[in-house]
Amino acid sequence: MNSPSVPKPTLAVRLLPWTAAILLAGHISGAMACLYEHGQMPVKPRDFTLGLSAITLLLVLFNRPAFKPAVLGLLVIPTLRLIDSSMLKRYINYVLGDHSTAVMILANVWIVTIVALSVLATENWRAIALRAAVAVIVLDSGSVLYEALGMATYSQIPGRYAGFLTQPNDAIIVLCLMLGIVLTLSDRFWFNAMIIAIGAVAVGLTLSRSGMLVFVAMVAVWVVMNLRQHFGKIALMIAASIPLIGIGVAMLTQMASSRSFGTDKNAKDRIEAIFGGSTDKMESGERMKDFNDAWEAVTESPVFGHGTGCASSHWQPHNQWLAIWLDLGVGGVVLYASVLIFITLKCLLAKGTGILAVMPLWMFSIFSQNLVEMVAYWLCAGVATTLVTHSTLRIALHKPESLQQPTPSWS
Repeated sequence: MNSPSVPKPTLAVRLLPWTAAILLAGHISGAMACLYEHGQMPVKPRDFTLGLSAITLLLVLFNRPAFKPAVLGLLVIPTLRLIDSSMLKRYINYVLGDHSTAVMILANVWIVTIVALSVLATENWRAIALRAAVAVIVLDSGSVLYEALGMATYSQIPGRYAGFLTQPNDAIIVLCLMLGIVLTLSDRFWFNAMIIAIGAVAVGLTLSRSGMLVFVAMVAVWVVMNLRQHFGKIALMIAASIPLIGIGVAMLTQMASSRSFGTDKNAKDRIEAIFGGSTDKMESGERMKDFNDAWEAVTESPVFGHGTGCASSHWQPHNQWLAIWLDLGVGGVVLYASVLIFITLKCLLAKGTGILAVMPLWMFSIFSQNLVEMVAYWLCAGVATTLVTHSTLRIALHKPESLQQPTPSWS
């Protein structure tokens, strides 16, 4: 009897991993926007993003996607923010010169978020998400190291390095979110260890106190989860890491006392707080003042908030819970809490599946105000949700190629 022939992958199946990975990695890492600003990219990031997003969405539809309602639900908050800013206009954002610019940025993020979550509905979503996450980590860490070596200047904050994302805190947030995806989807120990090592370079150079806390916590949980199965490998990894970490700490501590940091008190205090054991410098008086000012603003309009964009451009509370309360009111807080609690409960019921992707979603919500404006945040949440939910809604633009029936053989 003849063996059945396996149909060849269609063109859409072969192209989707490449278009999706290029779009997500280029946008999430900030590479497209940063390189354009430095005159190293001929195409405007907006045009590149819109064009590649349209192509990727079309390819997704030809891959017979099976959308999960829970994953699509992650679009509610980004959609409400876009409607609030573009139609209701309860807060007019002039930080970028014109309110329409702020609306275009929100629309751009909304479109790429739709693409990112749509990709998770395809059959090969694991490989695509993993490839994009690894690419972002490499681009993120590579650009931070490139800047630290004096080859370019990207950071908007003197004395700190940020790479393509231009904001040190954004760089470490994105890195940890992508690391959560890698550690969740990949079960290759040495590959994951290599990605952690690559990410550690950026973690140290960005001098982010909260970012380092989240990174260390994620790595510690990953070590505990793999301790029984890979005890010898973990012992070897720790033994090799200790001298490398010591060299890095020594170099950064030396930087704190160098002349180049003599006039940069913020960077110097951060190095001494993180690596020098100066606990009194771990606190930030400015952040506490921003938090108190934001809370006072919340009490002025607790039900409806002040309008999308006010938290990141006016009050800057460095806390996602307060930020979304300022933007969308108490309803936004309820929606945001519902998303995180739902994903977390599903992960716990699935015996911890996806927990490493959930950790940065919660931990950074305490320290950052712009998480819901990041495609990386919703992609990480989408990966965790896809793993632990099962109901789907399939869309098919064409019938799958049926396997050829074997020709009966009579003997």
